[in-house]
Amino acid sequence: MSVLDQFRDAEQRVVERLKELEPAVTEYRELEEVAQRLGVDLGATKAPGAQPVANGTSTTRRAPRRSRSATTSKRPTNGATGRRAGRRRPTASPGQRAEQLLALVRQRPGITVADAGKELDVDATGLYRVVKRLEERGELRKEGRKLEPAGAAQS
Repeated sequence: MSVLDQFRDAEQRVVERLKELEPAVTEYRELEEVAQRLGVDLGATKAPGAQPVANGTSTTRRAPRRSRSATTSKRPTNGATGRRAGRRRPTASPGQRAEQLLALVRQRPGITVADAGKELDVDATGLYRVVKRLEERGELRKEGRKLEPAGAAQS
């Protein structure tokens, strides 16, 4: 194996690992925001080497980011759509996605999860967990592919 092949292999492993870690990092940042809103002191939980910043929180030193043009040319695309894999979607605060989905189902009873995903501009696979949680709470009913508000008459 040539040095160039080893380099490409290492680069691919880094990209795969970054994809694996991204959800955890996203969740961490969301929890940090919630903690900040609640006034929780995060000083004792920060990583060694964390540096205070102007807004009172702290951050670790990060390597400079590469320019967007340097990083986008090597990213794989997502199937036939041609979208870049890993493209960030708008995020919702905890519980907000469930409220958005409930409002949509009340507006359009019988909507499918796939159609709801398109309406909310999110990946539909991420909505299945929200649907399950709403079903467990008794706020939503799923009949086949159709979503119904829990209070709607059954057919």
